[in-house]
Amino acid sequence: MKTVAVISFAALCAAVGEAFIAKGMKQMGDASALGLWKSLPHFANPWVIAGVVLTAVFFVFFSWSLSWADLSFVQPLTALSFVFGVLIARWWLGETVSWWRWVGVAVIIAGVTLVSYDPSPLTAPASRSKTS
Repeated sequence: MKTVAVISFAALCAAVGEAFIAKGMKQMGDASALGLWKSLPHFANPWVIAGVVLTAVFFVFFSWSLSWADLSFVQPLTALSFVFGVLIARWWLGETVSWWRWVGVAVIIAGVTLVSYDPSPLTAPASRSKTS
């Protein structure tokens, strides 16, 4: 249960971070035609910076989860970020979400539910090597 809660929070951080990055980049306009150096000011946008910070928070919680649980359990749970991302895109960014995307969200929820109810042990054995 601890892993599901931590990864759910991490996935929310990832989705909000990605939404912040999307909002900031859209405010700045199309960066692809500018090239790397001329598009650098886009990355100084406060929304983009906040998004990068939240993405880093995701990485920290994801890494912590891997210290006590199996990758084959933790990684599929991160798909919740797609669910949160679609919800945020629809209700905060005002994007139109087609029914095909909603079906995809339902499939993701079904997959995450299956993984979270796996009766197998969730904790990988600790491997500590002593170096001299």
